[in-house]
Amino acid sequence: MITLRFTEAAEEDVSFSVSPLLEAVHSWHVLTGPGHHALHVPWVRRCRRLPADLRRRMREHGFVVADYIPAFFESRAGDHDADFAGQLAAVRALPPALLAAELAQTLIDTARYAGHRLVEDPSVRDAVLDELRQTDTTRAARLDSILTDPLAVLQDALTVLEDYWGAAFADEWERIEPSLYESIGRAGARIAHEGLFPMLRTLAPQIRVAPGRRTLRLDRPHDHDITITREHPVTFTASHYVWPHVRVTCDSPWPLRITYPALPLAPAVRPTSQDDMLIALRSLAAAPRLQIVTHLAAQSRSTRELSTLLGLSPSVISRHLHQLNRAGITTTRREGYYVLYSLEPARLDRIATALAALTGSNKSC
Repeated sequence: MITLRFTEAAEEDVSFSVSPLLEAVHSWHVLTGPGHHALHVPWVRRCRRLPADLRRRMREHGFVVADYIPAFFESRAGDHDADFAGQLAAVRALPPALLAAELAQTLIDTARYAGHRLVEDPSVRDAVLDELRQTDTTRAARLDSILTDPLAVLQDALTVLEDYWGAAFADEWERIEPSLYESIGRAGARIAHEGLFPMLRTLAPQIRVAPGRRTLRLDRPHDHDITITREHPVTFTASHYVWPHVRVTCDSPWPLRITYPALPLAPAVRPTSQDDMLIALRSLAAAPRLQIVTHLAAQSRSTRELSTLLGLSPSVISRHLHQLNRAGITTTRREGYYVLYSLEPARLDRIATALAALTGSNKSC
């Protein structure tokens, strides 16, 4: 489990970014396993038109991005002036030992071998290669190449990436970059109007937020408990092609980063019909339910908490919550003994958009 703990000045310790290099890498990852990325089927189909030789080279070097995404691809990801070429140059300038350690993780779980010891200790390296040759000679040969000459392996992969960028992804980046910045702008506006935690709750279902404890948690096979400070900030990188994943970088020496699916580019939802809108508006058309929504806007709460805040019995609160749940205004999750209720921001946004469209249509008449 990865746990991030935020101070009272959390808004000052959080930043947002986009990255052309990281986005190209995530889109290449999509092509290595298209069946797992239903949202991106249009891009997979477009890439069938890539030159046959480039597609072959992308398959040969796809192991670099197929599972673990090396953290060196995040070089200069927080620099809004950095372009694709500048980010590639920053990757090429990294120390070979650091590159080798990251590339090795694309093939094996380096944590089993004390991380950099695999790169620095010949005896560890030989033992790992001997073990791997017994089960997967191709993987063993690739790992041997990485540990022997990581710069050569990296150069081959980056050359493929450059050719992919020139053949297809430069135009795709020009298309999606404005939407990514729009997503960041909306996140900033939500922070300004509602605070950090209501914004964090909208990023991705995998991100679990506990505003009362000022924590953000992600289920991962390794444990990290990190306090976010001015000296140790976190950057949220908006991405289209990272979906359906949420990528976290939290190991030294890399800056702390969470790459999340940008909301405007998330899976499409059907437009709000008049019937949907009526159901939603009726669910809100009662003072207790509006009060519940107001309290849930601050943080997730249990029935008992809401009962205390509104001065109503738990059974009455449960009936109101049932109506809000049926209308899709709230969602639930279990946390230990308690069932916590949260607002569903996407549902509220669709209602607001539908109402705005009605207003707009009246003005145009």
